[in-house]
Amino acid sequence: MTNNQSDLPKIDRWHSEPLDVHKWSDHPEIKSLSDHLYAEVGINILDKSGNRKGKKSAHQMLQVLLVDLYVRWLHDPTMATGFSKNKNSYHVGSRYNKVFISPKIIQVVKVLEDEGYIDSLPGYNDRTGKGDNYTTRIRPSEKLRGEFRQISATLYDIDYHVGRELIILRERYEDETEQVHKRNIEYTDTDHTNRIREQLEAYNELLRRTFIDIPSLEEPFVRRIIETGKRAGQEIKISIGPENKHVHRVFNGTEDDNWTKGGRFYGGWWLQIPKELRKDIYINDQPTVEIDFKAMHPNMLMETSAADPYRLDRLVLPDLIPNAQQQRDVVKSLILMAINANNANGAFAAFRNAHKRGDPLKKLTNEQLQILLDAFTDQHPEMREALNTGKALHLMNLDSQIANLLIDHFTQRGFPVLCIHDSFIIQDDKQQELRKALDHASQQIIRKGIVQDTKSNGSEVPTFIQGNIKEYQTGQKAKIKIPNRVKPTEQYKLRKMKYYKWLEQREGSKI
Repeated sequence: MTNNQSDLPKIDRWHSEPLDVHKWSDHPEIKSLSDHLYAEVGINILDKSGNRKGKKSAHQMLQVLLVDLYVRWLHDPTMATGFSKNKNSYHVGSRYNKVFISPKIIQVVKVLEDEGYIDSLPGYNDRTGKGDNYTTRIRPSEKLRGEFRQISATLYDIDYHVGRELIILRERYEDETEQVHKRNIEYTDTDHTNRIREQLEAYNELLRRTFIDIPSLEEPFVRRIIETGKRAGQEIKISIGPENKHVHRVFNGTEDDNWTKGGRFYGGWWLQIPKELRKDIYINDQPTVEIDFKAMHPNMLMETSAADPYRLDRLVLPDLIPNAQQQRDVVKSLILMAINANNANGAFAAFRNAHKRGDPLKKLTNEQLQILLDAFTDQHPEMREALNTGKALHLMNLDSQIANLLIDHFTQRGFPVLCIHDSFIIQDDKQQELRKALDHASQQIIRKGIVQDTKSNGSEVPTFIQGNIKEYQTGQKAKIKIPNRVKPTEQYKLRKMKYYKWLEQREGSKI
């Protein structure tokens, strides 16, 4: 293994990820380590009392914990795991805990801590209700890392989503201090939820069988700098490996909303990387094209679709916003905020919050932003009644229905399409089929087409076309766009080789 650090920096509370109990592996070396620790450090004692009633044994929970720690160690030995020692964090009967992890896992971690296999940074609970609360952070000690170095299992030997719920219902709520939070809520399955879950299961299985990567990358992850919040300025690593391409859907509100709010697709690493890198994505070692709907939510609300509704016919605040392109970007941001907000003041506050400290746009007043908003609605009068009425979640539901039609269509065809809300990435040779499917889906869901835009890493090549097509009988000069091949790194070639070796072994084992 390459992870041979014996001295690591202290645990950084912010450099961590929550414990993921959905990872599992039957790799013999991982199982052997689990069996050894179970018997040697006394975890077996935890299984000697009571009826488990469907809950996982301490032995199984130990293996879940070890797999999660092992995968995180493979990625980044310095990264810690956020671990809750609150028994209420483990609801065995929840659809979001189908793997039946019980509070007994807290005892498992304590035994490993006491025996020197885990280092920890204690959590913090602000009892005043005014400050932040933090879960405990844990990380493999050198003693456990020594055991990990003896394991040959790779990322492809891990199943990352055992029992994970694919259809999530999430609500916003205020605590006693009026702070807004989000939580997943239970619901009763319907024909609708069962159908879209089955579609998503098929899609995720197709993604698992598909090699999705970026040939220009040496490392199997993308480095990003966090721009806002308490971790602003810190670097994070976004894995582009097999553990980070599982997709789920998030609906908003409650069951009473009848699944008409939200519903977008989340989870794949292609949603997490900078958009400039998306043009370098390869699917099954083939270049891709990205096609999206232009100004999708405004165009859903307008009677006639416009290629660029954000571009105004004049400069509205020339002293503050001196050029048309900058004004267009400001108007776009403001309109999207106004579609989401329940009132104008909320939209204006959200606009300012979205800009960094020191950005002149952060100082725009409500009056100035209202002038921009009025200029937009003067140019598009039908939008006056639609803004600042909280329509965003309903519009997201419509675009998620379009996306679901697209994903299901191409999944049945065996060609994966990657969804970034209103944008779709597919192998370049499937571009025309994607365009037709996008138009058909939008006509079906919103009863009209929306202008499409294409982004690719291609080049225009001059050519000469002659035939029985109208206007080309006598021959015409034309340009065709062909995809550029990204020069693959040696590490990309190695990742590709490992993937296809795993796929060959997996498919062979099913015969």
